[in-house]
Amino acid sequence: MPVASSRRFRTLIAVCASAAVAFVGLVGAPAASAATAPSPATTAPRPAATPTISGDGTVLAFGAAAFYGSTRNLHLAAPIVGSAPTPSGHGYWIVASDGGVFSYGDAAFHGSTGGIHLNRSIISMSATPSGHGYWMVASDGGVFSFGDASFHGSTGGIHLNSPVIAMTPTPSGHGYWLLASDGGVFSFGDAAFYGSTGGIHLNSPVVGMASTPSGHGYWLVARDGGIFSYGDARFFGSTGALHLNAPIIGMVATPTGSGYWLGARDGGIFSFGNAPFQGSGAGRVSAIDQVIQITGLAHDLGYRMLITPLPFNTPVLSPGASGPAVAALQQRLLALGYWIDGATGTYGATTQQAVYAFQKVEGLPRSGVVDIQTSQRLATARRPAPRSTTGYVAEVDLARQVIFIERDGVTLWVINTSTGSGHAYTLDGVRYSAQTPLGHFTVFRAIDGPHMSPLGELFRPRYFTTTGIAFHGSPSIPPYPASHGCIRMSNPAIDFIWAANILPFGTAVWVY
Repeated sequence: MPVASSRRFRTLIAVCASAAVAFVGLVGAPAASAATAPSPATTAPRPAATPTISGDGTVLAFGAAAFYGSTRNLHLAAPIVGSAPTPSGHGYWIVASDGGVFSYGDAAFHGSTGGIHLNRSIISMSATPSGHGYWMVASDGGVFSFGDASFHGSTGGIHLNSPVIAMTPTPSGHGYWLLASDGGVFSFGDAAFYGSTGGIHLNSPVVGMASTPSGHGYWLVARDGGIFSYGDARFFGSTGALHLNAPIIGMVATPTGSGYWLGARDGGIFSFGNAPFQGSGAGRVSAIDQVIQITGLAHDLGYRMLITPLPFNTPVLSPGASGPAVAALQQRLLALGYWIDGATGTYGATTQQAVYAFQKVEGLPRSGVVDIQTSQRLATARRPAPRSTTGYVAEVDLARQVIFIERDGVTLWVINTSTGSGHAYTLDGVRYSAQTPLGHFTVFRAIDGPHMSPLGELFRPRYFTTTGIAFHGSPSIPPYPASHGCIRMSNPAIDFIWAANILPFGTAVWVY
């Protein structure tokens, strides 16, 4: 994939978030007049007693955007993950992570994946230019087409470095771009590739994309509000160097393409170019909720915000935390197949290892801390799929540094690991490289206890090569390759392996 030659990360003065709401999208709420934008580099004061709203799929509308309904009072089978406006602006669809679709205003229902088994959760949807169809996209880049939406390709069968987070159709509707969290851009149909951040070191992950009216360019926006411009997309400013109260979650371009709005998780709005400030959700979004998407209008000035609950009702969980939120986190990890030693309600070492593994599989920063981004992904993630399709296999994914224990194509457990660092070392006067061998092997030997090898202690090793490479326990499992070549896991994890007979002799091992 081509990579952008330069990073456009210039910062201009932003029109900051305000609590002035042009139209509060709640059932029965009257439309209010448009708010006046504050002067540059100033923040409009928040009302002292503004009531907050809550509910999965709540919609707030501003400017010319009208409110037509929401899922906030419905009992949902899966969390809400996205929305798409109709081309007329007089309606919209809301989609859940299982692909269930809810239609409002002039948005007609054309189908859903609600009854289909999905390999990965739905993360976004987009409407066709006619409004008579829509696409849905999953985090693996699988694309589902309904109505007059044509299928032009997907990344469903491609190994991705980072998960897909958004889809943007071309103005003609005869193509679309898929965007990954590392800024990788995948083009299909008449969508031309103009550049990406796929090979650039980013300060923050990419969270959104908007195309120009011509379809000959696009913008990417990062979590810190940094803007990357490609093709005929012009740079009008960013929040890349500003201190933000909440991270940016997406962007919307004006109909002319001469400006854009950035939306923050707390409902704050930043306006650039010819994008007028139409109001914000700051002060309207409750402490246990978040804005997950901002959508615009095709022919008028306005935008809508989509609001969902914060997973686990907490912004950050880290080692040492305890309580019901931690227990909910542990139950969620176990439900997805990530091994921990139980839902104890205490964020200990095995929970951190499971969070590392989840972040690795989902292409998130490997912090071991459940931040907002990790929480959002936990709410919509599905049990990861292994590469093997038949038999009982222990897969070791060196790129992601995780172990998959799977049977007949179904992942039973995902375990965090640290494999060969690739660094040089010397043993008995001979220089070696710390590499984990690739290929297919079989578990054939085990030692039930500590074993002192020439390179250090291996706890309860289970060997699969004649050169001494084994799965074994260790007190140190960092979120990156650090071993001499063995497959390290935590001591509690190897104890579980032994207790449950997870790696009996004869187990097929596939290292890739």
